[in-house]
Amino acid sequence: MADTNPTQQPPTPSNLPPATGRSLSVRILDDGMYDDLRVIMQTGCDASAAVRQALLIAANVYYEAWNRGHYPTGIAPVITSANIEPYRPVRQVYQAV
Repeated sequence: MADTNPTQQPPTPSNLPPATGRSLSVRILDDGMYDDLRVIMQTGCDASAAVRQALLIAANVYYEAWNRGHYPTGIAPVITSANIEPYRPVRQVYQAV
């Protein structure tokens, strides 16, 4: 069977993630990356949780772009916007109405 995506890299040890449960080290390369991490951490999470959150968001965008046929699998989509739901504070029991 012909390869349907000749640009996609075949899995090799260098482009596979570490095994589940293994640590992953990410170097803060510049002030911009530091600032990006600081922004996400303003939600109260630590650096590991911030990286996990960013990875989850990016992976979902990539998956949907590929799954919907907007980009070939393995090609990083160009992300130009984000849909954000309006903030809806949770009413606490002790709040007067």
